[in-house]
Amino acid sequence: MTTARLTTPALALAAAGLLTLTACSGGADEAAPAESRESVTVNAMTMVLPNTPSAPAIEWFFSELEQRSDGRITVDRTEPESICKAPEIAECVRDGRADVGVSISDYSASMFPSMSVAGIPFMVNDPQALMEALYEVNLNNESAVAQWDDMGIEFMGAWSPGTTIIGSNGPVDGIADLNGLKLRAIGSSLPAAFDAVGANVVSMPAAETYENIERGVADAVSWTLDGPVDYKLMEQLDTWTDPGVGAYTTFALWMNQDFYDGLPADLRAIVDEVRDDFNRGAAIEQFNSVNDEQCTALIDFPNTKSLTAWSAAATAEWKDLVQDQLIADYVQQAEADGLADAQGYFDAYVEALEQAGAGAQGDDPVSTCITRFEEK
Repeated sequence: MTTARLTTPALALAAAGLLTLTACSGGADEAAPAESRESVTVNAMTMVLPNTPSAPAIEWFFSELEQRSDGRITVDRTEPESICKAPEIAECVRDGRADVGVSISDYSASMFPSMSVAGIPFMVNDPQALMEALYEVNLNNESAVAQWDDMGIEFMGAWSPGTTIIGSNGPVDGIADLNGLKLRAIGSSLPAAFDAVGANVVSMPAAETYENIERGVADAVSWTLDGPVDYKLMEQLDTWTDPGVGAYTTFALWMNQDFYDGLPADLRAIVDEVRDDFNRGAAIEQFNSVNDEQCTALIDFPNTKSLTAWSAAATAEWKDLVQDQLIADYVQQAEADGLADAQGYFDAYVEALEQAGAGAQGDDPVSTCITRFEEK
């Protein structure tokens, strides 16, 4: 584990500042934390590629830490996967090689069973509702809080990489078309949903998918808008459709617990303030700005023949066939992975989704993109 790395004008100031390290950040009814003069450097690791939708969201978080602290927080941004590979980033945060890390939560599913709930298909299409619900339950549900404490990680936020779309070279309009299809898919629950209707699910890293499609290892993919655009799969696949699955996994932003606890109280309060704004709308606003560009790239690409959505009846047929079992499987696996009262946690998550959904902000980016394609 690491502690916050302090840079001070004098050792005496640093020693005095250490007396405040365990102070809790003040609540709404408490006085603001006394300002310290310490500065900290945050060692950040990420798997997020430049120009993908998550990149500006992460940059917003880092920049806000620096700006709101008047430069007393400095984030050392490393190149994607340059120190720790994507499946290892969570462990790098936990053991202190990174102070902050960003990766797909399902790469470390057994570490974070509270996060795998977001992978259950057909639960949510609204990315802001999902982000707020995960924020609510992971900061306030007793079982989730215990999980994070045991991991030695402070939860900063989690968001969907986007709505699930299927890319192929022929129509996939319902579950009959999935039967026998060799398809790349990831997520805690989505591969099982494909398996249940006869798809041949192939697991492979994102960076290897283009070549594997070319070689015939898979004939189709389940992805988000960055699949066809940023991973250039629109060069290989010309037909794209939204099957109504919604979210299937999450990116997550984590901070090492010892580093967080070791921050001076006033800087920790700034981290908490930025985290709250990040989860309450700032991250998705940044995310969607790139989604618009991705949509334009996909619908203007000469090889794109089709961009559609399944009918409500086709989606309901798949959902009715698999969802109850997927929920039961999640609860069982989450408890096996150490999440106490996983059913209670799931119920709290559903309630948080409903509360967050009451303020839904319109169509998700994929629905908007489909409409743009139809109007083209």
